[in-house]
Amino acid sequence: MPAIVSLVPHRLAPIVVCIVALTAAPGGLQASGARHEGVATCASTTCHGAARPLRATPVLQNEYVTWSTFDPHASAFRTLRDERSAAIARRLGIGDASQAPACLACHSEVVAAPERGPKFQADDGIGCEACHGAAQGWLATHDDGTRESHAGSLGRGLLALNDARVRGATCTGCHVGSADRSATHAMMAAGHPRLSFELDTFTELWQTSGGREHYRRDADYASRKPEAGATQVWLTGLLLSSRHSVDQVESAVNRGALPEFAAFNCYSCHRSMGLDRWRERGPAATPGALRVNDSALRLLATAVDAWQPDRAPRLTGGIEALQKAANDDRAAVGPAAEALRESLAGLEADLGKAPPGPAARQQILLAVLRASARGAYPDYATAEQAAMAAVVLLADTGSPARRSSDIDALFAALDDDAAFDQARFARILGRLAVQSAGGPGSLSAP
Repeated sequence: MPAIVSLVPHRLAPIVVCIVALTAAPGGLQASGARHEGVATCASTTCHGAARPLRATPVLQNEYVTWSTFDPHASAFRTLRDERSAAIARRLGIGDASQAPACLACHSEVVAAPERGPKFQADDGIGCEACHGAAQGWLATHDDGTRESHAGSLGRGLLALNDARVRGATCTGCHVGSADRSATHAMMAAGHPRLSFELDTFTELWQTSGGREHYRRDADYASRKPEAGATQVWLTGLLLSSRHSVDQVESAVNRGALPEFAAFNCYSCHRSMGLDRWRERGPAATPGALRVNDSALRLLATAVDAWQPDRAPRLTGGIEALQKAANDDRAAVGPAAEALRESLAGLEADLGKAPPGPAARQQILLAVLRASARGAYPDYATAEQAAMAAVVLLADTGSPARRSSDIDALFAALDDDAAFDQARFARILGRLAVQSAGGPGSLSAP
């Protein structure tokens, strides 16, 4: 399965799920004004550098060892010095990858010299502060033992990563791309992996790097840092990824004579020319059209149709309008993108006010599993998103299908993007739908 390299257990069930390598585009921060103190400031054995997890404290205190030994973020900068990165940089003509701004933007913490503390090292890769925020304001007080310290640290710049919106915004900047950080079409043509991201799945990989806990999720943690359920995290990630995709399409079509093709679905072009496999399925299927990078949008539309059906027509219409504008009318892309962003903002507000309850989560699960039979996942990239979504939703609803052999078959169907068979993938999801239709504890068909 291209760029999908590891299997990790899901939080809520004995399932394995294929995950895209974090080293494809690890997260990083742009200069923020606050000083980055560096990974070494967290590495003391009395802070987060213990050799093994401690049980006498609510904090594991071995987070630095887990990060440095098992977390792919720690090797993000070193990746730029391997043979593959050297070859990519040579093809792009950008010199040393470990010095190229386009590479450092996601493989290191981009921090202006005046904002680097004495222990900051750019070659640490994606360290503590890339995710948790510049530590100048909160480092000295975040471990003072008082219950008010976490809230106080948040006020001094610590990022509330337990909040899915904050965590998603931190991750998507590199794992999906932003205005100043992206894996361009030229980069991918030179050998950079295609980006693929799903927030709940990647959270699990981050939380259990190499099978080691990054932090202890227990009652004490929940009392201090409440977290959303897996379905809400998944939806939050889809909303954020969709918004980034819309922004990228708007930017891509206005950049020059040719668009930035990375904003479009890779499999619009990169697939077999055999007639049966060339035939497009799904919405906005004008023959020969370049489909926008709509994998997250398609999954979101499926979920919204089950969760917020009154909002579904506007979202679906907005996706189709952006698709048409991107191919037929450059001047219409801006208004179409803005209308779609407004739809996404409304859904985000709804999600914050009233996350899907158990019945809605079950309906979303069945919608995602059944949509493939209608051609909703016509290409490898969208199927990849659907597979990750299926595992998240199966686990979060307690579906009996979460232990099914069809889970393994689902990812086996994604072993090779060149051999992806939409009909085979749809059959597997259909079997999972039958197993899940009766709700938790039932294998009855609808």
